[in-house]
Amino acid sequence: MSPSTQLYDQLLTFLRQHSCYKDFRHLKTLAWMVSALICSGQLNPAAWEPYVPSRTTQAQSFERRWSRFFMNRVIDIKGLYLPLVLLALTHWQSH
Repeated sequence: MSPSTQLYDQLLTFLRQHSCYKDFRHLKTLAWMVSALICSGQLNPAAWEPYVPSRTTQAQSFERRWSRFFMNRVIDIKGLYLPLVLLALTHWQSH
């Protein structure tokens, strides 16, 4: 199992506990994005490709995937991110 897959599994478990989501697929995509961001160390979605297992062979497919996620109006941003931000701020304040 690659390091990005192990990180993905841990992130998905954490996100499931602390996020309100309507569609589990959105949460999975978010977990892949965050794990790829951490592993690549770059904000560029094109750099995330090696860290996300997929059947696609073209970089444009990866970029379209992230673009669809960012532009999806169905995703409840407050429901996904607000609990995580509040949790992070709580732990940050204690340090």
